[in-house]
Amino acid sequence: MDVLADILASLRLTGGVVIDAEAHGDFCFESQFTPDDWAGYLNSRTADMMAYHYVRSGRVFAKVEGAPAIEAVAGDVILLPRNDHHLVYSRHEIAPVDSHSLVQASADGPARIVIEGTGEEISLYCGFLGVSTEHHSLLDSLPAILKLGGDCGAHDEWMASSLRLLNEGRQSPEVVARLAELFFAEAIRRYLDDLPDGEGGWLAGLRDPPVARALAVIHARYAEDLDIEALAHEVGLSRSALGERFVALLGEPPMRYCAHWRMRMAANMLRDGKQNNANIAYAVGFNSEAAFTRAFKREYGEPPATWRRNRIERRAGEVSPPDDVVRHGIAGDGTALAYAISGDGFPLVKAPNWITHLDLDRSSPVYRHWICEAERSSRLVRFDMRGFGRSDWEPAEFSFAAMTEDIGAVADAAGVEQFDLLGISHGAAIAIAFAAHYPERVRKLVLVNPFAQGWRVRADPEEVAWRTSLIEMNRREWSFRRSLLGEMFIALYFPHAGEELIAWHNEHFEELGPVPNLERMIEVAADIDIGNELARVRAPTLVCHSRQDGNAPLNAGRAVAGGIAGARFIELDSANHILLGDEPAWPIFTGEFRRFLKAG
Repeated sequence: MDVLADILASLRLTGGVVIDAEAHGDFCFESQFTPDDWAGYLNSRTADMMAYHYVRSGRVFAKVEGAPAIEAVAGDVILLPRNDHHLVYSRHEIAPVDSHSLVQASADGPARIVIEGTGEEISLYCGFLGVSTEHHSLLDSLPAILKLGGDCGAHDEWMASSLRLLNEGRQSPEVVARLAELFFAEAIRRYLDDLPDGEGGWLAGLRDPPVARALAVIHARYAEDLDIEALAHEVGLSRSALGERFVALLGEPPMRYCAHWRMRMAANMLRDGKQNNANIAYAVGFNSEAAFTRAFKREYGEPPATWRRNRIERRAGEVSPPDDVVRHGIAGDGTALAYAISGDGFPLVKAPNWITHLDLDRSSPVYRHWICEAERSSRLVRFDMRGFGRSDWEPAEFSFAAMTEDIGAVADAAGVEQFDLLGISHGAAIAIAFAAHYPERVRKLVLVNPFAQGWRVRADPEEVAWRTSLIEMNRREWSFRRSLLGEMFIALYFPHAGEELIAWHNEHFEELGPVPNLERMIEVAADIDIGNELARVRAPTLVCHSRQDGNAPLNAGRAVAGGIAGARFIELDSANHILLGDEPAWPIFTGEFRRFLKAG
């Protein structure tokens, strides 16, 4: 059984050739496909897209920021698995031109780019491969750019003829999808062949015979009631040995991978719209529609019916938030940390603060506007705090020091060396500690409603009394109430909360993190004391604080700004500990935020 073929089939590829480019002499253009570029080729929008350039003649170079340039000659294919912004050039010293400004429409074939000049002729086919399946591990595992060489004997003619067929008129969607799948499969197979021995990661699992066999069984029999014992028996290993190899290569246990794969197949069926929820539930191995609905909501953040309706609206052209690909980094103590990357520009890492969930934050009245603003001109890296969201709910350690080190672990996993750092609430204290310990990694620091000392260290008798009382009440009554901590979270953090925020929080409370971890986080935050770290911060710093903040008093923000050399302090007319998108203070903050990050 060819597990790679099964995986590729699950991508639901479609595609075509969009641009026929010819150049004479030196050139340099920047490229990244947009929905408008492929609108005439697809009947529906794709979840993800890959870009490629097939070199018909001459020699070109392609480069993605942060990766070495790739040289390609006639017969080679440059592949960008995640459609990253990139340069295509004959000589890198030339100032790049936006490729869209060079495109000339054509009535009888792909659009054209013609660059006049003197010198060697270079010709390219520029195309795309649309991916209908969302959040696919295969695309995450590939580098940002790779080359499929055309110097492999019989493969030359196969690639050339396949691309010619893609370019000859309008092929049926079935033909295009199959050719695109074969084309991409060849690139992945060659990439796998070149992986160094001992290389880890999801793709390396396909080269490990027992793990590859386990993957094949899961992919083919996801609707069966598989368990780790039966799976281990099929691949000839003990359950512990299979589990260890699976986690080492793929980053998650076999049964969790099976659950994710089952939901991915269900999402494909929902997107097709040919079956109702009950039939899909049984088709992917559930005995009841209710159990399927719960599992699907855990995976995608919304019930199947809502998920399908949103996809239909997207195909109809309505604007919908982008879907984040959730990846996992591993902290020094082995804790899995879930993170997502979105937007373009200089990296901006958001320090963790409670309570977030990468799958839900874009729908959250608390965080959706923060995400949109942060990714407006930055490459945003955000992650769920250990113990919450998509990160490990049972971390090896639950301490302020571990949370500080988690910033570096996630930045390393995301491939980010230096970055701007955003900290909100106790996340600001974590950000301060990281900036103090690793000054070479933080370019600029933005702190919102920060404090250097937790409430137990501040030791205000009245505050200590009511906070302690609230924690004790929650311990005694949580078994028959949703959680007094949850109610406190809204009342204390958002005194002006509207019905939408309260309803959203009540609906998703149990998904954000276990109640015991909320208590543990309160204890950690209560004992924060980083006053001595402030003077060690070297990064230019912006501190913004709500005047009526009931969780961190205004004086706490002033003390933070006063302790960091050269920090700029802004008072905001708000009582919310985390600014909401519909309050007057929000545009004041965003103006300061944009100017600060843009300044030299």
